[in-house]
Amino acid sequence: MPHQHPLHADVDVPCLCCGSVQRFRFASASDQVVCSHCRSHLGPERAEQRDREHIVLWRGILEAHDRDARGAAEAAVAAASDSAELVARLTAERDQLRAGAIDTASEVGAALQDQLRDDRVRRAERATQLTAKRVDTAMVALWRLQAFHHPDPKKPGTCTCGRPLPACGESRILEGVRQEMLDWERRNLELLRAGKRHGLPPEHPDVAGAAGRR
Repeated sequence: MPHQHPLHADVDVPCLCCGSVQRFRFASASDQVVCSHCRSHLGPERAEQRDREHIVLWRGILEAHDRDARGAAEAAVAAASDSAELVARLTAERDQLRAGAIDTASEVGAALQDQLRDDRVRRAERATQLTAKRVDTAMVALWRLQAFHHPDPKKPGTCTCGRPLPACGESRILEGVRQEMLDWERRNLELLRAGKRHGLPPEHPDVAGAAGRR
């Protein structure tokens, strides 16, 4: 079946064989959406090899996500703290200006105040952008981990990884930041639908759907 992915450009899409998100560059709509790991799996006689190698591949992906989980949670907390400190500092500087910390009676004083205010605005905008990128990076890692570790609706008390929730360290980490991660996802979905910059990963269903419609 022909695919609808962009041609002659790097795109991250799920492999139709193993389901993992891989980078492809398609030359035609008839190119197979099968990653390099799975090219030897084609054909019904190779089902056993395919299943065995898929298990190895997904175990490696899961272990990589697990290694990043604790660092991602810590980074998200640190990014939020940095943002709060930045707002507090810039607010204090603004209040100093309003209180007349600089003499604006003279033309030089007024010009200096305007220059400082413009400089602080630029610094605030830059700092806000950097903080937003750090938050996005951390939240994407948490979102990806969430795909492997969340309460299984079919098995109450069990994580989707198969372990009991109390025994799953990743689920315990996520539980403390899950709502923040879901709120971040909701805000970025609104940005995506408005055609604005967002921090959602390329394999997010809404991002992949939007790319397919282009």
